[in-house]
Amino acid sequence: MTDAPSGDAAAIIDLAAALDRVMGDRAMFLRLLARFAGDYRDVTARLQAALDAGDAVLAQRIAHTLKGAAGMIEALPLRRLALDVELALKTDGAVPAALIGALDFALARVMVEVDALLVTPDAAALPAPPSMLPVDARDLMRLRKMLDIGDGRAPELVALLRPRLLVTLGANRMALLETAIRHFDFEHALLLLSDHGAASAPDLNA
Repeated sequence: MTDAPSGDAAAIIDLAAALDRVMGDRAMFLRLLARFAGDYRDVTARLQAALDAGDAVLAQRIAHTLKGAAGMIEALPLRRLALDVELALKTDGAVPAALIGALDFALARVMVEVDALLVTPDAAALPAPPSMLPVDARDLMRLRKMLDIGDGRAPELVALLRPRLLVTLGANRMALLETAIRHFDFEHALLLLSDHGAASAPDLNA
């Protein structure tokens, strides 16, 4: 497991504090991350569904459990947003759409960081699966072609290639790519892939 990255990504998960919480047991920390990924990847969708159904009690419970889980892995920005959602529900019984959007974005960033740690953990804690290789140049070219023509199947391909794209792009760029894909900003997504330089620009007339 690497040290916490510098800059903006350092705030996503405080690795030093998280390891301190589990008394330096890196294998235990990785298990916590795996459980978080399994239990909370779709949490904003569940939260929104509860809000849409008018079930403020369930929505508050979801926000409360997310707050606790984020705290356990020291994802403090996500924890603060989950707390803001919980307090909004306690006070008004509703949550501003902008706050839900911020929560969803923060969760996506945490999930990218979690996935990166699970894919390439410290060798002493848990060896990286040998199948986790960079994305194949042909698949990358195919994705870039789909993004260029605005093919609606591009998000499906990104989801399929996600583990290898994560290895290829790194956590930060992958977070930006997934945000662009979620908003169907294919032009920005294509720029992110082109800037990476993992493959030469595809011949779109081929």
